[in-house]
Amino acid sequence: MIYSIRKEWETNEKLILKYKKLFFQSRISNKLKKERYAVKDPSKRKEREMAIVREHYRDLNTKVYF
Repeated sequence: MIYSIRKEWETNEKLILKYKKLFFQSRISNKLKKERYAVKDPSKRKEREMAIVREHYRDLNTKVYF
């Protein structure tokens, strides 16, 4: 589940943009699109490319920002 909490100084437009950013970064839209249609299994090359992208996002999530 993705949600965005409004800060007291934020406008509604800024809140919507923040939610959209969280939604697309979570890649839920990609998963929903992928499940909508039946597709064949990816090739070994495509699997490796997807693994590299996953690794990149995991690295970003493990970083701690203060």
